[in-house]
Amino acid sequence: MAITAYSQQQVGNVTIVTVTSGLSGTIYYHWYLYGLWQGVTQAPSKAFVLGVGKQARIEVNDTNDVDYDGPANAPTAYPAVRTLTWIRSLASDVACYRVEQQQDGGDWNTIGTVQRNGAQWEYRFTTPALDDLSTYDWRVYPIDETGNDGTVLNLDGELIVRTPDSPDYTVTFDSGTTKVAFAEAA
Repeated sequence: MAITAYSQQQVGNVTIVTVTSGLSGTIYYHWYLYGLWQGVTQAPSKAFVLGVGKQARIEVNDTNDVDYDGPANAPTAYPAVRTLTWIRSLASDVACYRVEQQQDGGDWNTIGTVQRNGAQWEYRFTTPALDDLSTYDWRVYPIDETGNDGTVLNLDGELIVRTPDSPDYTVTFDSGTTKVAFAEAA
């Protein structure tokens, strides 16, 4: 990996990331959003729809290897999104599932709909970007063919902490040597 420069430009809710590689020849750029593989390009830029004012962790691996396995070489995922999992409803008339999210005890908002697949037992849905230091709760409603809500399924909530506490340290200045020393506080 030889990325030498990284820049981004935001236009409305689209963020365009452009990189410069130190590699030569045919270069393959593997793109990741929050540690999740987003695809491969031969162009050194990619557009991401993030939402106005939203920030995201976007990473890219560059390689000359046409057989490079992007998903297998993903960076450590950044915990800014969650993959919600639930087991299908046993009701025979379910058409879809409505996924709702609540932030810090506020209003419930619909964040997506997942269509029913008769052969599928377990469903998964990845949330949009989550704000740091916020508590989230999620619930899923099976919706029948006439649009009526079924019995709600409440999923486990979570406090999102992406920003760790800053280290506690002391700083001393030695006037004789004019050096500053940093030490971890006890």
